[in-house]
Amino acid sequence: MKRDSCRLSYDSAAPADAVRDDLRDHLARWQAAEFADDASVVVSELVSNALRHGRPPVRVACALRRRSPDGPALRIEVADAGPSFDTTLVRARWRHPSFTLEESGRGLFLVDALASRWGDEPTLDGHTVWAVLDPPDG
Repeated sequence: MKRDSCRLSYDSAAPADAVRDDLRDHLARWQAAEFADDASVVVSELVSNALRHGRPPVRVACALRRRSPDGPALRIEVADAGPSFDTTLVRARWRHPSFTLEESGRGLFLVDALASRWGDEPTLDGHTVWAVLDPPDG
């Protein structure tokens, strides 16, 4: 199994464009540009949440795992020093009749729609929110 990976760090001064551009550059080098559009949205939302709700430093890690015969999968991880959160409660809020897209939480709603799976894992110095994108259809 071939694996390409990258690690990037950002602070509150880093524009979302820089995060997306860096990821697109890595995907182009890995010959995996088909992930670029969805990955750009996912990484933007996760980094924005880390900067808004977490604590620095914010670290981004991406890994492309080439699997046969399914093709590659892209894992995006965004870590910060803030507390972990319960993804089950986040998903439950979306199912509640009072939920609207005008509320906060739209970013993770987008991540949920684009990723095949995602979650949050506590770490010794904070937590990591991760998302896996399967190859796009077609």
